[in-house]
Amino acid sequence: MTALLLSLGASLAWGVSDFGGGTAARRYSTITVLLFMRIGGVLAMGALALATTAPWVGSHWPFAVAAVATTIGGGLAMLRALAIGPMGIAAPIVAASGAVPAIFGLATGRAPSTVALAGLAVAAAGAVLASRAPGHRGERVAPAGVGFALLAALLIGSSLLLMHEASAESAVSAVLLERSLEALCLVLFVVLRPRLLSPTDGAGRLPLLAIGALESCAIVSFAAASTLGSLTSAAVLSSLYPVVTVLLARALHDERLSRAQLAGALLTLAGVVVVVATSA
Repeated sequence: MTALLLSLGASLAWGVSDFGGGTAARRYSTITVLLFMRIGGVLAMGALALATTAPWVGSHWPFAVAAVATTIGGGLAMLRALAIGPMGIAAPIVAASGAVPAIFGLATGRAPSTVALAGLAVAAAGAVLASRAPGHRGERVAPAGVGFALLAALLIGSSLLLMHEASAESAVSAVLLERSLEALCLVLFVVLRPRLLSPTDGAGRLPLLAIGALESCAIVSFAAASTLGSLTSAAVLSSLYPVVTVLLARALHDERLSRAQLAGALLTLAGVVVVVATSA
């Protein structure tokens, strides 16, 4: 039961943080949103590490360092996709990051099962349908939004592979190290390119810090769920997070998808769940 609750908690946290980050990226620059989200993640993981006396990453620290570049790129691409495209389409495509390990296995000679390959085909077909079908009012989805979502899926999926290795001894310490280095890189970047940083006040920064803390806690929650229970169950339940993002977009942004777009989004999500379930 604990593993189930942790998995559902991770799914809820990821869904809420994606919605919150995407919404904020419609007001502030993506670099601004990601910077404060990462600072929030550092604060949350630092507090959790102190509270639980988590062990150090150990010899697996190079994987956390390597994940910095892919996580920054994936985060920026995801926020941009959620900002310019319908969240109901972008979120399921970004969730295809869970299929990257299966693709990696295929590329390295560890062929996925036939069911996993079928799931990949379904997810791809759903993404094409959702991106090419006319919207609720007849409008088309911006190709850039789909492109950013696909890029985010690839980079975030790569980060998942790296962070899985980095978390061998402690997920909390691994996430803390990666988020700290990521925040440092982003700070240095905006120091060199200050025009990219949007002006924000306390009322704008606090939600971004909270979103970042929530996202980082989701990673640790998933890691704990996969340790206490079945990795497959944890992966499948956690991969349902786009449902939360879509529902929030519908309720708070009045975002409506056409039937064809909704079918494509559901196909994409179903394909991702199948791949994750058979590859975990």
